[in-house]
Amino acid sequence: MPWSKTNYPVSMKNLPVKVRNKAVEIANALLEDRHMEEGIAIATAISRAKDWAVNHDIEIKSKAKDSKITDVKKHGEDRYVIPYENNKWAVKKEGEDKVEQVVTTKQEAIQIGKEEARKNNASLTIQGKNGKVQKRISYNPNNQNSQA
Repeated sequence: MPWSKTNYPVSMKNLPVKVRNKAVEIANALLEDRHMEEGIAIATAISRAKDWAVNHDIEIKSKAKDSKITDVKKHGEDRYVIPYENNKWAVKKEGEDKVEQVVTTKQEAIQIGKEEARKNNASLTIQGKNGKVQKRISYNPNNQNSQA
């Protein structure tokens, strides 16, 4: 059963309303689109909602007295590996119209995208030739380990 603005996981109760609503939206999408395990979907959704909030200058600290922030989110601009003209591949920064770099192989584009995403505490989204998302990798600023 999908969650809503009034019916959400207990672990989201201390999130500010805008962040909680975004976390609910993300969690529902993860469960529906990726058939992810519920516990993983909730944790991922909370983390990504906090990333979203920081990138949109929205306060992530709850006003509740018993609320504790256990992680700090400073998420950079995400990168995308996308198919490009003449069977080439490109690395593109989130929100930009122009690509950052064009290379001949997908592997080369992935390597460049990973390095940029890691440097910027961001995520890398890898598309297939048809433009469909094949993989997302998030780089956690707290431990610098990648999460697929």
